[in-house]
Parts: sequence; structure tokens; C-alpha cells
Amino acid sequence: MYANQYLTFNQFVPGQNMEHTIIADTIEYAEDSFVDAKERLLDVKNWKRYCAQPGVNFILKDSHGREVNRRAHKGDHINIQMPGAEHRCCVIEALEYDDYPDLHMETFTMRIRPCAHSVNNEEYDDEHLAEAAIIIERRNKQVFAIFYTRNMAVTDQPAASQFGLTETAWNSLLSRFVD
Repeated sequence: MYANQYLTFNQFVPGQNMEHTIIADTIEYAEDSFVDAKERLLDVKNWKRYCAQPGVNFILKDSHGREVNRRAHKGDHINIQMPGAEHRCCVIEALEYDDYPDLHMETFTMRIRPCAHSVNNEEYDDEHLAEAAIIIERRNKQVFAIFYTRNMAVTDQPAASQFGLTETAWNSLLSRFVD
């Protein structure tokens, strides 16, 4: 883990973090794969193409609640709709890019938090709401897609599902972001 991820997500829930990695043949191919993965991450409306959970739909809305047909921006909401399940919403708190040329490394992070109206646990104020980071990272010829969580509410459901999807669905998104 490097730079912005360590500073922002240093309190992890054990066993709730997921990662998918590919190893490219060349650094140039890894750089191209990183750009492609970053674009897939920002293309929320097409996440349903990458998700293994049947019938799930992702709707990107701006900070005023209007559906938008563009790449994700800070302040946007991601509405996750699944058949037979309660609809979930996450807000994009930050989009962060860091480049470390001396280390042959770059990262792109989308930090998300459940929308206040999606949280059932009233004990948590804004400071204690669950947070997650979806990270696309390139180190030399390796490209990673990572899902980290922190401040998870103590519930019977896994941390990943507090962000609207099952662990399997998040894993499929991660693998498709970098494959």
C-alpha cells in the first residue's frame, strides 16, 4: 500500500479488503492497462457489464439528484439497484490521482461513502460512516484493482454489502476493471 491509500485508509476491517492483479508483459502495456482500468472505474453507468450479480443496475446522479450520462465526478451519487433488494446509494467523496515516476508507480482512487439516507444505523454520525476506496494502481508491470473499507458498522452483513453489492459482485467488478 502506498501514499494516499495509507494516509486515508489506515484502519482496515480484516478480511473485508479485496484485490485483483494482472501482470503485463511490458511497462508500456501496464501503463495502457492502468488508463483503461481508470476509465472503466469512472464509467459507472457501464459497471453492470462488469458485475457478476445478475440484474444489478448502476445509475450515476449528480449532486442535485439528476441522472447524468458522463464519467463520475466528485460529489456524484452512485445508485445501486438490485432485483429483490433494497436500493443502495454511495456518494463519491474524492477522486485522487498520484504519480510516482521514480517508483514507476501511479494510483487513481475513488473514495465512496454510503449516502446518509442509505444508512440504517442511527448510531453513526457523518464522521463514523463506513468508507471505502476503490483503487486502480500500477507498480512497474503490475496493475491492481483494490477495494478497501474502514469504519464499518457492526452488523450481520459483510462490509462489502454495506456498499450495495455482495463480495462476489465487488470482486467481479475489480477483476473486470483491470482485465
